[in-house]
Amino acid sequence: GLEVLNIHANEFIYEESISTGKIDTKVESPTDKLQVFKDALKHSGDDDKRSSVYIGDSVGDLLCLLEADVGIVVGYSPSLRSLGERFGVSFVPLFPAVVKRQREFVGGSSSKREWPKGVLYTVSSWNEIQAFILG
Repeated sequence: GLEVLNIHANEFIYEESISTGKIDTKVESPTDKLQVFKDALKHSGDDDKRSSVYIGDSVGDLLCLLEADVGIVVGYSPSLRSLGERFGVSFVPLFPAVVKRQREFVGGSSSKREWPKGVLYTVSSWNEIQAFILG
């Protein structure tokens, strides 16, 4: 089951319950994102029992996507794919990868915590992410 779900993101600014359309940008650069992500991981507790997930959609998310146990790319970004592939990153559809991994786990050839490095998982919609996280 899902024990803890921490979400870190920039937030809309509201005035009297209505968004102004402006964003409170606490995190602006890829290195800012990576630092916030690493800090969140450091404070998450017993990391042997948990897998980290980072969801992104652009080149600015690449460092965090690779830092996470499971990096999920939403949509199709040609620039993200091009840069990732230049550094040996593989892009694999999430659902088939999860099914394969589940079979390996049930068969005893994989532990829950082991996710391959240098692989990012692709989805076309948030519904796929919801199914992955919530089961």
